[in-house]
Amino acid sequence: MSTAESRMNTVGLVLVSHSRALAMATETLIRQVTGSNVRMAIAAGAGDEGADLGTDALQILAAIESLDDPMGTLVLMDMGSALLSTETALGLLSEPVRARVLMSSGPFVEGAMAAAMAASGGAALSEVRQEAENGLRMKQQQLAPDNATAKENPQIPADSPEHQLSLYLADPAGLHLRPAAALAKLALARSTPSFIAAAKHPDNRVSASSLTAILGLDLRQGDEIHLQTSGPDADAFLDRAAACLQEDQHPPAKMPVPVENEATKHSQGAAPGFAQGPLIIHDELLTTVPRSYCDDCAEALHTFLEAVAEVRRQLSDHPILEAQNVLLSDPALLKKTTTLIQNEHLDAASAWAQSISQAASQIDALSDPILRARSADLRDLGNRVLQALGVTADLQPWQGPPAILLVNELLPSVALRFDPEQVLGVIDRHGSANSHAAILLRGSGIPYVINADPVIFANTQYVAMDGKTGELWPDPDARILETLHDREQMHQDQNSAGSYGQITLSDGSTLELWANVASTAEAAAARRLGATGIGLLRTEFFFLDQQTLPDEESQCQFLRQVMAPMQGLPIVVRALDAGADKPLTFMALGAEANPALGRRGLRALLAYPDIFALQLRAMLRAGRDHDLRIMLPMVTNPEELRSARMILEQAHQQLEAAGLAHRWPVPLGIMAEVPAVALCMKQFNGLSDFVSIGSNDLTQYTLASDRSNALLQTLGNAAHPAVLELCRKMVQDSHAPVSICGEAAGDPQIAPLLVDCGIRRLSMAPLRLSNVYKRVSGT
Repeated sequence: MSTAESRMNTVGLVLVSHSRALAMATETLIRQVTGSNVRMAIAAGAGDEGADLGTDALQILAAIESLDDPMGTLVLMDMGSALLSTETALGLLSEPVRARVLMSSGPFVEGAMAAAMAASGGAALSEVRQEAENGLRMKQQQLAPDNATAKENPQIPADSPEHQLSLYLADPAGLHLRPAAALAKLALARSTPSFIAAAKHPDNRVSASSLTAILGLDLRQGDEIHLQTSGPDADAFLDRAAACLQEDQHPPAKMPVPVENEATKHSQGAAPGFAQGPLIIHDELLTTVPRSYCDDCAEALHTFLEAVAEVRRQLSDHPILEAQNVLLSDPALLKKTTTLIQNEHLDAASAWAQSISQAASQIDALSDPILRARSADLRDLGNRVLQALGVTADLQPWQGPPAILLVNELLPSVALRFDPEQVLGVIDRHGSANSHAAILLRGSGIPYVINADPVIFANTQYVAMDGKTGELWPDPDARILETLHDREQMHQDQNSAGSYGQITLSDGSTLELWANVASTAEAAAARRLGATGIGLLRTEFFFLDQQTLPDEESQCQFLRQVMAPMQGLPIVVRALDAGADKPLTFMALGAEANPALGRRGLRALLAYPDIFALQLRAMLRAGRDHDLRIMLPMVTNPEELRSARMILEQAHQQLEAAGLAHRWPVPLGIMAEVPAVALCMKQFNGLSDFVSIGSNDLTQYTLASDRSNALLQTLGNAAHPAVLELCRKMVQDSHAPVSICGEAAGDPQIAPLLVDCGIRRLSMAPLRLSNVYKRVSGT
C-alpha cells in the first residue's frame, strides 16, 4: 500500500484549541513520532491568521470537512468553550458527514498523541477515541497510585503458545515517548495481541499496542521488562521490539540524569563544553550606579515616572515577564523611590537603584528558597528601569575564584570580558543560542546553558553543567562527577592544539578554515588550532559598554592586542556593526519600528562619517604589520561601497599627512547579508575585493525569521534550500573570492552543504574548527 493510500485509511484528527501556537506545537510533537501517516487538521485561534485567543465554529467546520473519510474523524478540544464551538460546527454539517464524527473528552496534548498512535495503526474511530480518553492514565497512576483503580490484565488466548522476551532498559530516560511509540506501532501492525510488563510488577501487564498504557508503566533505566506475544511471527516481533527498546541483557550502570524538575526541561545548551564548580549568583545590576543628587526634585520624579511607564510598555509585549510588571506596580517600591527623590534629593537613577537594592536584599533574607529566587526578578526589573533612565551600570567581569555564574540575561559587553580561567561556565535564566553573548562564549570556550529557572539553584553551592546538551546537576555527588569526567576529557581533547586550517577536497581544491574572533583569547585559540587566518574580527563588542566614543588610540590598542597572536596570517576586520540588537549611546540612530531593517551596519556608519573615519584610521594603524583586510557590514547597494571607499581613502590621507605609520593599500570587501546583494552580485564586481557571506542575517532576512526569537527557530536555518541557493548564486556571480563567516560555517551538519555550494573558505568560532575539519575531511 502506498503512503497516500495508508493515510486515506486512517481516522482523521481535528485539533481545536484557543491557541494556534499550542495546536501547531501539538501537531509537531505528533509528527515527530508518527510521521505523515495520520491525517490532521488544525482549527485554532481567532481573528486574522488565528493570532487571537479563541475558537471559530466555521474554522472547525472547514477542518472537519477537509478530513471527511469513511474511517471517520475525531475532534479533540482544549477547553470548555471549544466544545461549544465544536457543537455549533457539528450542527452545520450534513447528516452523512456528521455521522462519521466523534468528539473526545480526553486531554488535549496527551489525548491527541494517544489518538494519533492508534490512528496510525489503522484503529477504528471508537478505538481511537478510547485511546484519547485514556491519555491521562499515565499521570493519574503516577500521581495517585494508591487510589488507582485495579487495572485489567489482558490475556493471550489460552490456545496460543506464548513467547516471552526479557530485557533491561538501557536508555537513561527510561521507556520514554519515542521508543514507546515505536513499540506501539509495531504492535498495532499485527493482528495478534502482544503485551508488556515490568519485572517488578509482573501482574500489571498491558497491551503493547496502547501508547498510553505503555507509558503508564513508568519504566526507568535499569528496569527489567517482559515482552509477551504469540503467533507464527512472534520471534520476529520480539526481536524488532527489543531493537526499538535498545536491548541490553545486563543491568546498565546508572548514568547521571538532569535535575528531576519540570523547570529544567526547558534549559538548552548554547555553548558546548563541560564545567563543574562553585555556583555564584552574579549580581550584574546596580552595584556601581553612582549616588548623585538632583536640583529639581519635581523634574527628577517626572523623569522616573516616565521611565517606569516606558518599561511597562516594554513588559506588556512579553507575557512571560508579567511578574515583573506586577512588581513595577508595587506601591511600596514606588513610594520608597519617590520618598528618596523628594526628601533626600537623590536623582531618579540613584533613588531607584537604592530602592531595588534594599527590596532585593530583604527577599534574599527569606527562608523560603523559592521566594528568595524572586530577588532575581527585582534586580532584572531594576536594570530595565535604569536603562530607560539612560543609565547603564558598569558591569564588571567576575573577579573572584573560578566559578560557574548564574545570570539573569548575559550582555555581550560582559561576556566579552569573561576570562575562561575565572568563569568556568555560565547558566542564564534567559538568553538565546543565537545571541551575541552566546557567540562570544562559544568563541572563548566557556560552556553556556540558557533558559534555566533559578529556583532550582536557590540552595545550590556547587553545580555541574553540559553546555552542549543543556543538562545541569546541582550539588552532584561523587558518582555523577566521576561519570561526567569522561565528557570533560573528550571536550578537552577536541580543543587541544592541532592543524585544522586546510582540507584538500576530492576535486583537488583546497578548503580553508578561518576563525571568527572578538578578543585576544579567541585569537590565541585560533592560532593554537591552526586556523588559516581571521575571517571576521568583530569590533562592535569593544564599543557596547562605552558611554562615549573611544578615541583613535584606544581603538588602535584594542585591535593590536587582538591581532597579535595571528601575526603573519591574513586578518579581516569588520567595521563597526552598530544598530538593531547592538545599540550605541554615542550613535543616536533614533527609535525604529523595525531596527533589524533600519539604520545599522554600513548604513549607520555612513550617517556618522566622522566616527567611521576614526575607526578606519585605528584599523590602518593597528594593521601596519599585518595582512589587514577591511570588511563592511550590512551592504545593500554598490553606491554605499563607493562612499565607503572615499572615506577610507580620506583616512589614509589623514594618517599620511600626520606622519603615522599604517597599512596601505588594504583590500576592502563586503558582507553579503541582504538578499538583494546575492541577487545583484554582478553589480559589485570590480568594486569589492572580496565577499563574505553573513549567514546569520542572510538567513533571517531570507526566511523572515528573527534570529533572536527562540519560538521561530523551527522555521529553518542556513541549511534551508533558499539560503543555500543564494550562497550558490553568489559564488557563481562574483569575480571576487566568496567566503562565509556566519555561525553556519561552524556547524558540522551545515558546513558540507556550504562546500557543495562552491564556498572554499569557512570562518567560525575557533573551538569549532576541529569538529568541522573532522566532518568535512572524514577523519
